[in-house]
Amino acid sequence: MSNFLLTFSTDICQLLTDSEEYNVLIEAGDKSEGDFKVFYAHSIILRARCSYFKTGLSNEWARKEGQVTIFQKPNISPKVFNIILNGTIALENEDIPTILNLLVAADELLINEISDFVQDHLLEHESAWLKSNLVLLWSKIHPYSSCKKLQERCLALICKDPLVLFGSQDFLHLDESLLVPFLKLDNLQMEEVELWDFMLKWGLAKNPRIGSDVCSWTKEDFRDMEATLRECIPLIDFEHISSRHFYDHVWPYRDLIPELTIEQIIRYNFKPEIYPQGVTLARRLQFDSCLIRPIHAAILASWIDRLGQRRYLHEEIPYRLQLLLRGTRDGFDSNTFHKLCDDHSRTVVIMRIKGSDEIIGGYSPTRWMTNEGYWNTEDSFLFSFGSRGAIEDARLSRVSKSRSYYAIRLNGSEHGPCFGDKDLTMRGKFDEEGSCSCQKDDYTESVTIVGSFAVNEYEVFHVVRK
Repeated sequence: MSNFLLTFSTDICQLLTDSEEYNVLIEAGDKSEGDFKVFYAHSIILRARCSYFKTGLSNEWARKEGQVTIFQKPNISPKVFNIILNGTIALENEDIPTILNLLVAADELLINEISDFVQDHLLEHESAWLKSNLVLLWSKIHPYSSCKKLQERCLALICKDPLVLFGSQDFLHLDESLLVPFLKLDNLQMEEVELWDFMLKWGLAKNPRIGSDVCSWTKEDFRDMEATLRECIPLIDFEHISSRHFYDHVWPYRDLIPELTIEQIIRYNFKPEIYPQGVTLARRLQFDSCLIRPIHAAILASWIDRLGQRRYLHEEIPYRLQLLLRGTRDGFDSNTFHKLCDDHSRTVVIMRIKGSDEIIGGYSPTRWMTNEGYWNTEDSFLFSFGSRGAIEDARLSRVSKSRSYYAIRLNGSEHGPCFGDKDLTMRGKFDEEGSCSCQKDDYTESVTIVGSFAVNEYEVFHVVRK
């Protein structure tokens, strides 16, 4: 029976291109670009093929010449139209531009099964391409309601790693209508001040005649930037930007922001109990760190639980990071470290190297003490997030199994956290040159090439199970 059906299906497909007794002529492609072809078809087959032609063949969408209905489709290439008409799709043999054009054409012609098939193929087989070309993909699929699967994947990627979008050069060329959906995301793992900085960068790219030094802006410059950012500014939660960051990053641009908003935020910073009218609670993820973002916390939790290549989503993290110490708030000396962090097991130490801005650190499942000696553990590790904080820069260095006896070093009150004999050592006042050092010894690799350094910020977190 299946053989008869296969033969019947083949015969029906031949009717789509058989020029005998045709009553529909479809002009696909653009003559001016040399990519043009005429297809001869039968209305009864086209109506059965998709609902688009049910309507199109019975209204004013097409013109008639005698008994022949003529459709013009300059926006659909002959190659794509041929795939749609024949219903034979081998996407593994097609390039990405053809696949995307097929997706757009399927939406226009209301052929949902092709749209679903193409999206499933891209999600399953082209995930690396999707992440590397997210702006191109989003620009292509954003207007089309049939592309929900891909749209949701794009939004999920941005929520999990915002720099995939905001850190790319393509971001600067996004149209406003394509950018706004990302600004509306509730679970974007990015601090509000970072988002504001990226909005300014985007606005300047749209106004290339305006210089980056706001002190040199004219009234006309402010007017043009305000017009560019008008739809974006209400989507920034200014009340969740710290007063220090507000002064440094927002105040110089206050003429871009509605006066009432500025007044409310200033009032809130002086009296936090008076929440700004008309302002909702934080939509985006808040995270108490000056050095890492929620995505990094997810990576650290994944390393703690030895998930391998898999990584926790933020909502899956079984821990919360409780801030014990921040250098710029509490001090950089070893005595302060022991006062605030001793007797806490399961801690993460994170620091930013002065001069290179590299973010490095370590995790210890054991307790810090002023005693001298070592903790034996195979679960400690060192890490680096590079100087950009990009996810692809994340590096892990576990303690060597044969050297686990020396995993955590306790070296009296003059030293702060020490991993291995030499792998990461902090002593004295950590913000003074030469007070910190990193040299591969008991861990699998070094997390920085800077041998001796000072830090300009460091934080210690207690890892608490939720």
